[in-house]
Amino acid sequence: MRQYKMSISSPTPSLTLARSLPQGVDDLMEMGPFDLFRSQSESGSTEAKIDAMKRLSVVAFAMGEESTLKFLLPYLATLAMKQPQQEDELLIHMAMELTKIVPHLLKGSQALPLLPILERLAAVEETVVREEAVNAINHIAPQMEEDPAVLVAMVKRLVGADWFTAKVSAAGILPTIYQVAGEEDSELVHLMKELAQDETPMVRRGAAANLGKFMSHMKTLTILEGMVPVLQQLCRDEQDSVRLLAVATAAQAGEAFRGHSEFSIQVMIPIVRAGSTDLSWRVRNNLAKCFSEVAQNLGIGGDADHTKEMALVMSCFVALLQDIEAEVRAAAVGHLARMVHWGGPDLFDSHLQPLLPGLADDIVMEVRSKCALALMDSSEGGTLEDATILQAFGPLLENFLQDEFSEVQLHVLSNLPKISRLLEKMNGVVSSILNMAKASNWRVREGVAKLLPHLADARGLDFFSQVLVEPAWISLLTDKVASVRHAVIAGVGQLVTVTGPTWFALEMVPRHVAIFEQAHTTYLMRVTILQTYVECAKALGDMGDESAAGDPSATEVWQDMVNFILEKGMTDKVANVRMVALRGLVEIVSKSSLHESFIQAKIKPAVESNVGQESDLDCRYYQDLALAEM
Repeated sequence: MRQYKMSISSPTPSLTLARSLPQGVDDLMEMGPFDLFRSQSESGSTEAKIDAMKRLSVVAFAMGEESTLKFLLPYLATLAMKQPQQEDELLIHMAMELTKIVPHLLKGSQALPLLPILERLAAVEETVVREEAVNAINHIAPQMEEDPAVLVAMVKRLVGADWFTAKVSAAGILPTIYQVAGEEDSELVHLMKELAQDETPMVRRGAAANLGKFMSHMKTLTILEGMVPVLQQLCRDEQDSVRLLAVATAAQAGEAFRGHSEFSIQVMIPIVRAGSTDLSWRVRNNLAKCFSEVAQNLGIGGDADHTKEMALVMSCFVALLQDIEAEVRAAAVGHLARMVHWGGPDLFDSHLQPLLPGLADDIVMEVRSKCALALMDSSEGGTLEDATILQAFGPLLENFLQDEFSEVQLHVLSNLPKISRLLEKMNGVVSSILNMAKASNWRVREGVAKLLPHLADARGLDFFSQVLVEPAWISLLTDKVASVRHAVIAGVGQLVTVTGPTWFALEMVPRHVAIFEQAHTTYLMRVTILQTYVECAKALGDMGDESAAGDPSATEVWQDMVNFILEKGMTDKVANVRMVALRGLVEIVSKSSLHESFIQAKIKPAVESNVGQESDLDCRYYQDLALAEM
């Protein structure tokens, strides 16, 4: 018998579980995996039965392929068909565990015995059980491409069932079975139409939820057109719970419509238009949640021959952005950036730009927050020109940075590097950023810290030295929150690249040394300065030595940084400081291929001299790493 091994997590047995088993310890040790599983399943203890079912895949792999087919699956079929019905939790785990053994243990037609079990589970009352059964069937079905007739027969039985639960499950598995069976099986199309016309709203809802996936597998326009009456009927359904799923069909259909633009114009655009003005806010909200996917899948984006239709689709989007319900506006504005790129600069100017001030000043924080993020995402990709971004977005970004909610501010701060090239012309935005360097929310200060190197690059060295150094850089470098300090440290390499080693050595190093010398009461500031020097040295490691006469070169600045780490960091009385220094040396050595002679002459002897004196285990670990690197 073949044995299979698989890494599957298994629950820990409890004392109650152990007491529920009638066998003694010796008997349990002699029992095989199937006997033990059956004993637990028939123990009468709910906990024992559920525990056994959680281990079903483990039992199957322990039994092997032959025994699983001969003993385990027939027993599971008996449990699934048993009346009264087993506990819902047990059935849920049964469906979940059966998924794990295909295709690792059972492959292809060997998985056929699982279908009657899952078919039974797909028809029970409990929704969660049915959903797991549907997931399992969708997982197994692609393994049966050679014999799809069995799958078709199963879905026909589910569709023809008397109770709605089986029909709802049938709608969930029809797309997968249609993909496996192929377009030539027109009977599946009739089954989907039958579900869509069912008198029970729950069944129609299931059909509407899966119609887009079903249509995505249709490759020919003739078959696609055959589903039009079904789609239109669902979009006009009296139940808004059905309509809200039907209007999102184009989002699920993938590329099925993209090659048939005329079909989209005649069928889908009227559906989108009706959905954007539906009397039920739930329908409008569901369309807003997937609007950019719907627009993309229409297949008319960027086509000069369909500018009129694109404007109509954009008008539907505008209606959602101006919806009376805040939830609908919030969902729609989340797709604003993608619709900007989809429509291009012309539709942005005519349809979207006039709405931006109102969205930026919306009374609902979620709308403003998503709008801030959308503006930043719209700025990249090259769709909008820089002049348009400055004119349309500049004043709005200033307002966002002064918003009362930090979430709105952070959406702008974290994405400003995308338009760092324009910061030179955004004086109001820069002023707002400087004011936020002392914000009470540490995440806002962290966002400002990450922006400082970009500001230095955009506004120039003079602006950085006169405006940013003291009120922003030094203040944030000594911030009481570690994440803020680390954000400043992470930008040191970029700052050195912008300012050059000479300016950094003359202007910043004295300030850093002063902070280090004054940090007698707390070692955290000393650690911060050492980490700053490590980042600086890594940036200078392979930099050229171009400098004016009398000014320090990159090599000299690099050597000064390393000497400071050796003299101050490695001899500090606090082990954490020494560890940071040694760890920094490891990083510096690996990034400084141009300074091999200095490494061998100065760094290596300094580290070796402290090997016998160091008592801290972590420090000794990094000593060994540093020596190995050298």
